[in-house]
Amino acid sequence: MAKKSRPPASKRTIPDGRAVIEAVLDATNRDIAEAEAKAVAGGKKKFKKDLNFAIAFAKYMGVEVAKGLEPEFPGIISGEKPSRAVRGMKRVDVKYATPEAGLGLALSFKSVHFGEEEGGAADFIHNMKRNDEELRVEATGHHLRQPYAVMVAVVFLPFESCEDHDETSSFASWVEYLWPLKGRTEAEDPPDRYELVYIGLYARDGSRLGFYEIGGGVPCPRKSRPKSLLSFAECLVRIRKVYDERNGLDFFFEGEKPGE
Repeated sequence: MAKKSRPPASKRTIPDGRAVIEAVLDATNRDIAEAEAKAVAGGKKKFKKDLNFAIAFAKYMGVEVAKGLEPEFPGIISGEKPSRAVRGMKRVDVKYATPEAGLGLALSFKSVHFGEEEGGAADFIHNMKRNDEELRVEATGHHLRQPYAVMVAVVFLPFESCEDHDETSSFASWVEYLWPLKGRTEAEDPPDRYELVYIGLYARDGSRLGFYEIGGGVPCPRKSRPKSLLSFAECLVRIRKVYDERNGLDFFFEGEKPGE
């Protein structure tokens, strides 16, 4: 029996990036306000806002990403779900797996939401080494056990990170630092690399969300915003395209190829 092709991408509802980041930030800020009030009421002297914000942001962004990918990946789940790796269980933010094929797709999120200078509006380069090491451990553990799995890394930064230094912006520093993490195009490639690596840039007022693909077709500026970014919908299409290529799903009827 011939393999059933997917319905055209044009017939699916694609999430709007602005609506996504508005929903994520609203839910995150609500959780932080409630958690901080609870900590104060409980007599805690220090509330780790940066850490708690990153955890809540990843949770709600995972919900939106899974919702956007679900039509093509039925059963996809989000929320730091356990995933079988070469040494026990690892956690990823979004996961698609089946009993027959195992792990097919996983997304891992990292983020820096508050800078260390100018009241949180500049210098977003802290924790680069730790985040890079964590991403490599996750990729290696999964790829050694399941080499055909498609792994996607996303580091979220506010747009302020693109213009916060005179010489090299925080955004540019992140792109350069994560550059060796990209480029796993074949199942036989080094396991510590990712099939796709993105910087997710967002406006703190919830007005815009865009994705810069590291190693993609847009050059990285040293101290300004990239000339163009992928929309939320375009990012999801790109992920699906890479997954399809990895799994041999490269036949499409006219007008139905992802991205057309």
